[in-house]
Amino acid sequence: MGMATEKSAPEKLEKWKRERRDLLQRIQELRRQGICYICQDLKTKEVFGEQHIIWEDDEFRVVLDRYPRVEGHTILTYKPHREDVSELSDGEAAAVFQMCVKVVKAIKSALGAEKVYILSMCDGPINHLNFQLLPRYPGNLMGYRRLAMERRPLEHGDETVNQIRGALRRNMSKE
Repeated sequence: MGMATEKSAPEKLEKWKRERRDLLQRIQELRRQGICYICQDLKTKEVFGEQHIIWEDDEFRVVLDRYPRVEGHTILTYKPHREDVSELSDGEAAAVFQMCVKVVKAIKSALGAEKVYILSMCDGPINHLNFQLLPRYPGNLMGYRRLAMERRPLEHGDETVNQIRGALRRNMSKE
């Protein structure tokens, strides 16, 4: 009788690299077909698969990045298709940035981040507006160098999503 053994760290890392490479290829294929991969995922959940969802409603999906640069790296997606911030109406811009502020406060409260950088990089063909929220913790690199940090496998996703989700719900219930 053999016992099931957990994969070694190098095997896990190789599996993670393959999954990330496959995802990037899938995204490029959808783009070649003229399909917005984020809109496709919002409809079918077939691009990213299971995600650690912090918040979802009719306007927003907020998730932990599957390939984070730092613990708590979060993606806030505005669901209506917009290529970039220049396509937002004044009302949409207000709603998007209000949601960003709420999530930033939740990340800071839940994870002890000193700052949270907000970045939108709508690159390549068929963009979909979303925001990368990158926490900076005491003693971490400051400024633009955070954006060059190597991506790594998501660890403690269930715990992290629960912490941020709880802080976000508490903050929203105070309003």
